[in-house]
Amino acid sequence: MRNSLASIADRKFCEGVKYSDQQLRADRRAAHPDIVGFGRLLVWRMRRLNVPMFESTVWRTMDDQQAAYVLGHSKAKPGESPHNFGMAVDVIHGVRGWDLSRAQWSIIGHVGKELAAQRGLRLTWGGDWKFYDPAHWELHGWRHRLEATAEKERLALRGLLLPPT
Repeated sequence: MRNSLASIADRKFCEGVKYSDQQLRADRRAAHPDIVGFGRLLVWRMRRLNVPMFESTVWRTMDDQQAAYVLGHSKAKPGESPHNFGMAVDVIHGVRGWDLSRAQWSIIGHVGKELAAQRGLRLTWGGDWKFYDPAHWELHGWRHRLEATAEKERLALRGLLLPPT
């Protein structure tokens, strides 16, 4: 494991301007605060290990989702991805992008799962899927969360949801 970690570390890049610029890339508007916090925390923790990671995608428009689907970068059509609702984050290497070995991705997965457990976050990692997507992290049960939020909004619009006391 140590060799795999050393093979993705790049302290000099972590100290450079390009790495700093990458940290501003992801659109986080309307993203769930747990995803925003987790993505930043994972990037920060990997930086402490001299591994330059950044959030490439958090929130994605329906048009961007369609393009990702057509290119084969996603199996989800527009409206089927947690990125369309700000409930997922893709964290990639600042120099190599997605081009890491399974052993290297497993280090990042291990760190991410450890951080999620420490914070009490229930996340699903794409590195555990049959459709291997190790850069991807999403809120566990994101569809249910979305449906519950939509139901609350419908009840509030009808005046059936009482404000908390």
